[in-house]
Order: sequence, then structure tokens, then C-alpha cells
Amino acid sequence: MIKRAHEKRLQELLARFPVVAVIGPRQVGKSTLVQSAGIGADRAYFTLDDFDTLGLAQTDPDALLSTASNVTLDEVQRCPDLLRRIKAFVDRERRPGRFLVTGSADLNLVANLARELAGRVGILTLPPLMWRELEGRLAVPAWLNWVNAAGVTEIEATIQTGLPKIADEEALLTGGYPLSVTANGVDARRDWFAAYRFTYLERDVRQISAIGNLADFARFFQTVASRSSQLLNLASLGRDVGLNATTAGRYLSLLEASFQVRRLEPWFTNMGKRLVKSPKVYWSDTGMLAQLLGLATWKDAVAHGLSGMLFETFAMMEIARQVDVFDSSMRLHFVRSHDGLEVDGLLVRGVQQLPFEIKASSTIRVEDGAGLEKYLALSGKGTVGIVFYRGTERRRLGKRVIAVPLTALLW
Repeated sequence: MIKRAHEKRLQELLARFPVVAVIGPRQVGKSTLVQSAGIGADRAYFTLDDFDTLGLAQTDPDALLSTASNVTLDEVQRCPDLLRRIKAFVDRERRPGRFLVTGSADLNLVANLARELAGRVGILTLPPLMWRELEGRLAVPAWLNWVNAAGVTEIEATIQTGLPKIADEEALLTGGYPLSVTANGVDARRDWFAAYRFTYLERDVRQISAIGNLADFARFFQTVASRSSQLLNLASLGRDVGLNATTAGRYLSLLEASFQVRRLEPWFTNMGKRLVKSPKVYWSDTGMLAQLLGLATWKDAVAHGLSGMLFETFAMMEIARQVDVFDSSMRLHFVRSHDGLEVDGLLVRGVQQLPFEIKASSTIRVEDGAGLEKYLALSGKGTVGIVFYRGTERRRLGKRVIAVPLTALLW
């Protein structure tokens, strides 16, 4: 079993809230996490996938909830009314860690949690496995402290590099779903992704929303994948699939609610420039993304001109997941102005900032840091800019910009 960095965060939430909800896409490991030794000990576990348990939850929820002092309920979205009874139990005895629930792909689940359990529930979103977790590295990453660095020299002193057990291109194509990671070979992995996509379209989407034309949604699904790491333009997406902007927006919300895509919001600040206000959209798992794009190898991605978007998606989602689990006070944005200033990512912690670029090349040039130098000069925020790339050496690209291997995210 691959250990999750999220286990420690879940333990923290259980120590603070009477109810904790673990949400995320199907088959991402939620059930495994809540039954792990560090979490599941001294807890009664029930899954609402079991028809007898579901029947009890519907007919006599108090009997189910009174089974033990600490109860774990898997797939709670199958019985939304159960949340109201959980609230009644918690209001009578507000004790941390009393109920742990999980839920998948339901547009109403988060809304129900917020409505029924406001102020009582801590929420942990469990994404596909991070590259860092695949490497067995569960400690807080050293690189997150670069946002506070006084200069490039300070960062140089903390950079650790080395060959990972799993190369970036392999981790990228495998993705982070546990059954994809553990699949017995490329063919088995491809079959798993095909089955997952079919199940998602035929089961989950029909359950969480009334889709009038599943074929239209499938084409939209594919089109969004082809635009991962790009600015979101709903009107353009809709036109490409033959949908109006309203329907395209609803379909995108479905993809977000089922954790298939993630929006990255732009950073707004007064720099004397007109900044782009549209968000970017990223496919959350690059293994699934590669399958949707028909890419079996990294060479395929390079040959079809898709290596940049695939690598940026992989790096950005790795960074986003590390920030989410290790430093929830940090925010992740990007910067783009109408006159050409672009910064792929911007980490913000309080008044501190760390702008960064992502390059799919294994070589680096001084001009690759020009956008970061420009942003640092215009914003007056931050002291250092980082270029993450596929090479193996660190290199100064300017007075305040340094290029580092992407493997720096693992140490």
C-alpha cells in the first residue's frame, strides 16, 4: 500500500472537528485512507455501498450512528439525509473525531455538508497520488520555504537533487490513481483508464446531473482535456463542441464537481498593467490526460507538440497538491497581462511571493527567466524567481532568477 501524506492532515482534522469529510474522485484511495492503521484504529467502519448498511441508514439512522463512539461512513452521498442525523448527534455531544465520512462525485454533497454541518465539519480533498508520494516522501517539502528566501544564494544552499525512483515522464504517464500506478504493464493501465472513463460517463455523470446528450458531454470532456494548461474560454469551448456558453459552463462545473479538472485563478494586483482575468484550466490527472490525448509515451507527446502542456499540467498539479496538504495558508495563482507579461505560477503566503515558470525542456537558456525578472521588477513583491525544468543541474539565469530541476519538488 502506498502511504499518503494526507494521513497526517486527516489526523489533525479529526482532532479538531466532530465531523470530518474526505472527498475526491472515485477510486482515488479514500476508503483505503480512512481504514489505514493510523486512522481506522478504534473506529467502526461502514460502507453505504453495502445494501444492508444503506437500508439501515435509510430506515434507522440512529441505530447505525450509535454503533460505536467513533464511526466511519464510506460513500455517504448515497444517503444525504444521514447528514441531518449526524448533526443532531454532534449537537448533543460535540466531541472531536466522532464521525468520519467519505464521498465521491456528487454536485450536492459539498453543499449538503456546508448546509447541514456548518461549523462542525472539516473537509479534506483527496487527489490522485502525488509524485512525491510515489517516491515515498511524506515530510514537508523544503522547497515550500523558498517563498521566504532572501535571495538566490539562500535557495542554492537548500537545493537537494538526485535521481528519483520514478522518472518524471513515467510518473506523468502513469498518473496518480492507485489502480493505474499498480497496473501490470502499459496495456493493463490503458484498459483501466478506458474502463474508468466509461464508468465516469455512464454512471457518475448520469447520477450527479441530468445530461441531455451524453455524446455532447463526452466530446466536451475530450475538448477540455486538449486545452489543459490554457486560459479558459467557455464560448470557444462551446463552439468547438456545438454547445452554447451556458451549457458549456454547466458541463465544466460537472468536471470540477467530479474532480476531473481544476481551475487556477489569475493574480490581481496593481502593477500598472491590464491583467488577464480569465482562469486557466488543468486536467487533474496526467495519466488520464495522456490517455485522452492518445499519448502512450513521452516521445509521442514531443512528436505531437503536446509535451509542453502535458509537462506543465503535471508540474502544476504536483505543486498544487503539495501546497494543499502541506501548507494550506499558501495560495497558487498565475500572472498574465494583455501586453505579454506571463508567469506560469505564483505562490503567495501573506505578503511573500514566489513566481515560477515551468519548462518541458532538459536544457535552459538565460532568456527563459526574462518573464520572472520582469514580474519581480514590476510587482515589487518577492525576491526570487524559479524556473522548474527537466534538466539535472541548477543554473542562475539572472540576478534574482534560478533554474532548478523539477526533482527539487521531491526533497
